[in-house]
Amino acid sequence: MTTSALAHTLINLCKDLQFGEARKKLFSRKIISTEADGSVLKGLRALNAKQKQWHGSIEKIHGVKLSKPLINGDFFSIAFTWDVTYKGQPRGGWKEIGIYRVKKSKIISEQYFY
Repeated sequence: MTTSALAHTLINLCKDLQFGEARKKLFSRKIISTEADGSVLKGLRALNAKQKQWHGSIEKIHGVKLSKPLINGDFFSIAFTWDVTYKGQPRGGWKEIGIYRVKKSKIISEQYFY
């Protein structure tokens, strides 16, 4: 899968709130994930655990808007606009940019900026 095809597949799955399917289908087992605070997770198992914890803190995801991808070689970026209600909190959201690197048709790294 090309970088462009992978980026568009990720966008489509995220628009449908299919985050687990996206990780299963598109991410390397050896993924390196870096959050905006500099924390780093290594491996798909660790990333899945982080996502499970995050989903457990959410009452409802009202939606997510995604930009078209910007593609440069084996990198692409996507801007996300989140609309969520966390448990015990009012409805809110945030914006972030994800930068992804692709190798052998899998996402091998992701980094987020808020």
